[in-house]
Amino acid sequence: MLFTKEMIAPCGLDCSLCMFAHAKEKPCLGCNVDSDSKPEFCANWCKIIPCEKRVKNGYEFCDECPDYPCEDMMERETRYTTAYPLKESPMQNLKDIRSMGMEAFLEQQRKRFTCAKCGGPICIHNGICRDCGSKYAPEDAGQKAP
Repeated sequence: MLFTKEMIAPCGLDCSLCMFAHAKEKPCLGCNVDSDSKPEFCANWCKIIPCEKRVKNGYEFCDECPDYPCEDMMERETRYTTAYPLKESPMQNLKDIRSMGMEAFLEQQRKRFTCAKCGGPICIHNGICRDCGSKYAPEDAGQKAP
C-alpha cells in the first residue's frame, strides 16, 4: 500500500515514508485509515486529522481550507523540512499534487524515495531502506542532499 493516494495525509505528508508504515508487523496504514497501528503522535496528538474545519467542510487536503496554512500546518512543515535526515515539505507536496496531479506526484515520490539497490522504500525519519537496510545516498534516489 506504499506510494498510493490513500497514504497521502490531509497535510500533504506521504505516510508511505514513515518508519511506522515500514513496520514488519502491524504497519501503519496512514492517516486516512482508522487503525490501532498508528504511532502515538498520529493517533493522539495530531490536530490535523480531527480538525473541525476539515471534517465539517469535507476538505480532503488542508490547502482547501481558507485558513491554510494554519499553525498546525506550519508546525508540520517546519518539522519535516528540518528535523529528519531526509526532507519532505508537506506544503510543497500539496502544491505538486495540485499542479501535476496525484498520479504524477506519486510517481515522483516513488522515484525519489525508492532504494536504488533493492527497490524498497526509504524512510524519511532515518534515511534507511526498509528492505535492505542501505543508508540513503542522494545520487541513488534523486533526492537533494539534506
